[in-house]
Amino acid sequence: MIEHHFIIKYSKEGGWEWDTDSEELRYSDGTVWDEQAQEWSNGYIGWSEEKDEGEYLDDDDLIGEQLTSILEIANSENRII
Repeated sequence: MIEHHFIIKYSKEGGWEWDTDSEELRYSDGTVWDEQAQEWSNGYIGWSEEKDEGEYLDDDDLIGEQLTSILEIANSENRII
């Protein structure tokens, strides 16, 4: 199983935020945990010349987009979830 780890913070001033700076400090080996391999990896694999776009581990880019949408909804409703 592959797990994606994120650090989310909340303040009355900023609302819900995805704290990528803290992720870099806390998860220096990456934010994607591979249970089978027992190792951490970065979600971004690198640039693919063949595809002419970035490549991501286990759809990490799409998961990040979904998380951003969830936080936007929470902040637009101005509530603590």
